[in-house]
Amino acid sequence: MDNPVTRNYRTRMIYTGIWALIIIIQTLAVHFAGSLPLGYAFVDSFVFNTIYACFIVWLWYPLYYNRLTEKPWYDNWMMHVVLAGLVLLPLWLGIGNMMMYFLFGENRDYLYFMILSVWWKVIGGIFFYIVFVLVCYLSVYINRLNEKMNNEIRLNQLIKDGELNLLKSQINPHFLFNSLNSVNSLIIGKPEQAQEMLVALSDYLRCTVLSTKQTISGLQEEIENIERYLSIEKLRFGNKLNYKFDIDPECFQLKIPSMLLQPLFENAIKHGVYETTYAVFIFSKVHKDADYLHIEIINDFDPDGLSRRKGSGIGLKNVLERLKLSYSDNKASLQTKIENGKFMVTVKIPIN
Repeated sequence: MDNPVTRNYRTRMIYTGIWALIIIIQTLAVHFAGSLPLGYAFVDSFVFNTIYACFIVWLWYPLYYNRLTEKPWYDNWMMHVVLAGLVLLPLWLGIGNMMMYFLFGENRDYLYFMILSVWWKVIGGIFFYIVFVLVCYLSVYINRLNEKMNNEIRLNQLIKDGELNLLKSQINPHFLFNSLNSVNSLIIGKPEQAQEMLVALSDYLRCTVLSTKQTISGLQEEIENIERYLSIEKLRFGNKLNYKFDIDPECFQLKIPSMLLQPLFENAIKHGVYETTYAVFIFSKVHKDADYLHIEIINDFDPDGLSRRKGSGIGLKNVLERLKLSYSDNKASLQTKIENGKFMVTVKIPIN
C-alpha cells in the first residue's frame, strides 16, 4: 500500500502546507514570547520542523511492513517506544542541534534558548509522532475496508454471473426438447415441413449459441431470434399460430439481457397454442418513454386448457430472476394479467 503522505501530488501538498503552518505558528509563538528575535525564531523553527517532517514521513514503511494493525497492543507499544524514543527523537534532536550550533553557535542567547527548548521540543515531537501514527492506522483501516468492499463486490458479481449463466442454460434444453418433438410429429405426416423445420432450427440454434455467450444483446438481435423461433413453431401449427410485432424503431438500438424474451414467447406457445383448437394470435408491442423500455406480449388462451396444464412456471420465474440480477434497486419489473381471454405480460426495463 502506498505511503498516505507521498501517494500523490495532492497529499504531498497538504503535508507540506501543514508543516509550513506549524513553522509559522511556532516562529510567532517563540518570537512574541520574547525568547528570540524573529529571524532566529524562524530559522530554529524551520530547521527542526523540516528535519522532523522529512524523518517522520518515512516511518510509514516500518509501521506498515510490521503489520501495525495485526500485532498485540504490547508489541505495538514496544515498537513505538523504540522508534520514537530510541531512534526518531535522538536522531532528530542531534541533527537539528548540530545544524543550529553551526549557524548560531557564537550567539550565547540562542545557545541558552536551545538548551531550554529541548524538553518542549521532545514533547512536541512525541505529539506529532502520535498524530502521524494515528493517521497511519486510519489510512490502513480505510484501505483495508475498501479492499474488503471491492472483494465483496467482485465476489457478488461472480455469483451474479454464475446465476445468470445457470438461468440462461435452462432456456436452450427446454426449447430444443419442444422443437424436436415438433419435428418428430411432422416426420411421418409432413416430411417436407419436417425438413424445413430442421433447417430453420439449425439457423436458430446457431444464433442462440452466439447469444448465450453474451450477457447483454441489442433488442433488434433478440427480436430477430424470436422471429426465428416463431417461424419454427409456425411450421408446426400452421394457421393455428399467428403473430405480429409493433416495435418503435427507436427501441432497436437499446440493450436488454440476452435471451430474456425467449421464455415469454415459449409460455405464449405452451399456454396459448398448445391448449386451444382455434387460431391463436400473439401480439407484441415494444415502446419506450424517458426512463423505461416497455415490452408487452399478449396472447389468446383457453382458461380451461390452462387449468388442465399448469406447468411449473419456470419461464416467468426465469425472466423475473434475471431481471432482479441484471438491474439493481428493483428498477426492472415483470407483470402478468389475465383479462377477456387474453394473457398479458409486461416487462419494464430501465434505459439508463
